[in-house]
Amino acid sequence: MASVHKLQGKPNWICFYYDDKGVRRCKSTKTANKRDAQVICDGFQKAANLAKGGRLTEERARKLIESVVSEIVESTGGALQRYTIKEYFNSWIKARELTTSPGTFTRYQGIVNAFLSFMGARRNLSLASIRSEDIQRYRDDLADKVSTGTVNTHLKVLRVALGKAWKAKHLDSNPAEYVDNLQRTDKHERRAFTREELRKLLKDASEDWRTMILVGLYTGFRLGDAATLTWANIDLQRQEITATTQKTGRTQILPIAKPLLKHLESLPTSDDPTTPLCPKLFNKKANWLSNQFYGLMASGGLVKSRSHQAAPHGKGRGSRRNQSDITFHALRHTATSLLKNAGVSDVVARDIIGHESEAVSRNYTHIDTETKRRAIDAMPDVLQD
Repeated sequence: MASVHKLQGKPNWICFYYDDKGVRRCKSTKTANKRDAQVICDGFQKAANLAKGGRLTEERARKLIESVVSEIVESTGGALQRYTIKEYFNSWIKARELTTSPGTFTRYQGIVNAFLSFMGARRNLSLASIRSEDIQRYRDDLADKVSTGTVNTHLKVLRVALGKAWKAKHLDSNPAEYVDNLQRTDKHERRAFTREELRKLLKDASEDWRTMILVGLYTGFRLGDAATLTWANIDLQRQEITATTQKTGRTQILPIAKPLLKHLESLPTSDDPTTPLCPKLFNKKANWLSNQFYGLMASGGLVKSRSHQAAPHGKGRGSRRNQSDITFHALRHTATSLLKNAGVSDVVARDIIGHESEAVSRNYTHIDTETKRRAIDAMPDVLQD
């Protein structure tokens, strides 16, 4: 039977209990409150009894500690907030829905679901039971299925989520912080398109893809942003295009470059402003659009055709498909290069393309429409020699 006693000259209560060998021990409870001291002392004895029977597992020890702490907290009228791994991550991702763009939220949700699935039945354990080893095993398992870049993105999201738990004092430390990223051996340097490559693309492209390519080139819009444009985004009279980016939530109003304006004026319009600019590509998933664009580049001989069969060697998604140094995103690099080559300042170029950076935040006050129009008008017509 565990009992607490006061020693002369000592402020805290001392616990006397029997260890798993039957030896009487004494240990400070670290508290001067007798009731709390007895709860802690009983916990020592329960742990010793479990150890004696060979039943003291890590999870039982954790539950015992939580029950002791909970009893002490509740005795003061408070309540101990406890999460399972599943409850915490679901709570975290729900909060992200209000603070991130739809595209980013979908990506985060996919990562959370994948991690919880990997954890299996352990996802129902206390959040405090999560270990760096869990994160590392998840990393290594993921590395056999996807590219290293994707693995590192998963690690980044887990670090953010568990970092939030650490700051809220649900964890003593962030276990994901101690798991290293994988070395990027499959990373390809992205480059801009050449004019000859752009001519080939535009020559082989359908009307919708021709529109998408010209929009990407003369606005710097990302693939998903270009695919969601409707005629409500286009003002042919003012020669402006307005759109809110999915990634940053930033609304951009850009003058329409003359080559793009000429193309848009040639397209059939509609009295309904919600009509998609590119009907056959409108609101398609990013992966589908990306694959279609790759196929377009392959048909023009700009990249190698992809095989759907896995390579016999290597691991991860990067080993199962041909990597390309040009994608639709490369149109952003091309637009930046065209602006720089036309003598447009770095700050104006970044504002037009929508790059967010410390340099822009430090130097940007207000870039008026006419300044942007002069910059965009300086971009060449890629179809002209």
